[in-house]
Amino acid sequence: MPLGPAVRTRLGRLEIPAADAYRSLFLNLDDCAAVLASAFPAKRILEVGCGDGSAAQRLLERYPDAEYTGIDVSAEPGRLFRGDAARARFAGIDSTSFRATEPEPFDLVVVVDVIHHVPPEHRDAVLADVRALTAPGGHYAIKEWEPTRGPVHLACHLADRYITGDRISHVTPAAMKARLADELVLEARIPPHRNNYLLGYRRT
Repeated sequence: MPLGPAVRTRLGRLEIPAADAYRSLFLNLDDCAAVLASAFPAKRILEVGCGDGSAAQRLLERYPDAEYTGIDVSAEPGRLFRGDAARARFAGIDSTSFRATEPEPFDLVVVVDVIHHVPPEHRDAVLADVRALTAPGGHYAIKEWEPTRGPVHLACHLADRYITGDRISHVTPAAMKARLADELVLEARIPPHRNNYLLGYRRT
């Protein structure tokens, strides 16, 4: 078992504050949700690679009238979600399988720190699913970590590699933009580190 899940299962009621404290070392999810809400209106939100549900909680706080769907290939997607359960649903499914079963596209599709965990040969397929699941005229947003030299990136890379157990490879903003052909309408950096970049697109 990767180090992260092995430690988490022993934390009990301290798991949520511990997970939040760890994550805040690298990314402020509240700021990320605030930037998205300020730029993109939405009634139906999809998060691809929703993980434990931490981003879902922040998104629903910023979108009080929206319904949220989170999908992930992990065993228990949304396990730590403590938001409005009446407006959220989670499914353990990959994006391609979900795309085959979901007839109605979403106003906003969000992907937060997922692409660098996806094997390079599968990234274009995942991004194609993200676009296809976005309604025409709607928006999708990709939040990733820019690789740089220095201790901050080294700490992030080692944490991702050894706590999750995945063989990760980060994607530069330029390389990410080269993969996406729709209209870029938002480009932002998310605290606490400039390595956190957010790209928002309008599906044409």
